[in-house]
Amino acid sequence: MMNGLLAFSGVNTKIRAMQKNFISEEGFREIVSLPDVPAIINYLRRYPCYKAEFERMGEAELHRGNVEFLLGNSVYEDYAKIYHFCNEDQKKFLREYARRYAIKYLKTCLSYAFIGKTPNPNVYLYRWFYDKYTPLDMDALFYSTTVESTLEALKGTEYYPVLSKVHENPEAQLFDYETALDMYHFRTMWNNRKKLFSKEGCEVIASGFGTKFDLLNIWYIHRARQNFHMSEADTYALTIPILYKLSSQNIREMVEAETEEAFRTALDKTFYGRRYTEFGPQNLGDLYEYVGRHVLEVEARKYPNSIAVMYRYLYVKEVQDAALTAAIECVRYGLSPDEAMENLSAMVRGI
Repeated sequence: MMNGLLAFSGVNTKIRAMQKNFISEEGFREIVSLPDVPAIINYLRRYPCYKAEFERMGEAELHRGNVEFLLGNSVYEDYAKIYHFCNEDQKKFLREYARRYAIKYLKTCLSYAFIGKTPNPNVYLYRWFYDKYTPLDMDALFYSTTVESTLEALKGTEYYPVLSKVHENPEAQLFDYETALDMYHFRTMWNNRKKLFSKEGCEVIASGFGTKFDLLNIWYIHRARQNFHMSEADTYALTIPILYKLSSQNIREMVEAETEEAFRTALDKTFYGRRYTEFGPQNLGDLYEYVGRHVLEVEARKYPNSIAVMYRYLYVKEVQDAALTAAIECVRYGLSPDEAMENLSAMVRGI
């Protein structure tokens, strides 16, 4: 216990200081009540992490598109600050976690490669991060305007064999490449947990990622069966083959549900349907956002001297910046504060 306390004292102190940049639910209500995007930018300047980002550009450049990239950079800046305070064992988690950021950039590059274009040049705001914390050749990927050249740029990285296998199918679509990347990240983090982390760290990964897998499976099954009317066989092929609180019977009943009402009945039988009764098929995205954050908050309280604190911080910061992007869109399109908060509720509730 004492060893854990001493090992995490420095990074936990840093994270407690950084949490002052978290915006409360009431703060988000103030944001969506503002008249326009410039007013939101001025509001966010009261938070040091955002003030520093906005100083990267002149006032005339601070429009909605650029602001979204600057918000994304604040996540990477926070990752780097935490990394700096970690010992070698703690950095193992952050290196594994950085895979999600590498995959985010890969998905962006692939989406543009599919239409023969290059991404928004603003992605170069993140060059310092990708060069230092990922194995990606940012230039080679940026200028790859075909899937083939994207794969060529990935040779020698862990992602090349993953995507090469997808590319063997001449009918593979962007969704297939993105799904393969996600599945690779999930399986790798899950399979590596016991050899990389302490007993407490393994429990944190099991809880955080296990919950994520379950919720994604619920979401995937509902979309496949109820929205796209896919066959049962094709739906099973989409599911993540790792179950945490879901059972095989839960999966089968949701896949076999022919109607929305039948899916709701199947969902209600799951751990999540019983535990979070306010959510249903109509708001599974909200269930994913709220429960994912709630689980990590519980783990951070349960294991205060573990990777749970870092994991929870990075997750909440990413959700917060996504919520800010959504809030800016709500103000831009003239939604009332109540309408905007309804859209943001799962992301900002209880922050």
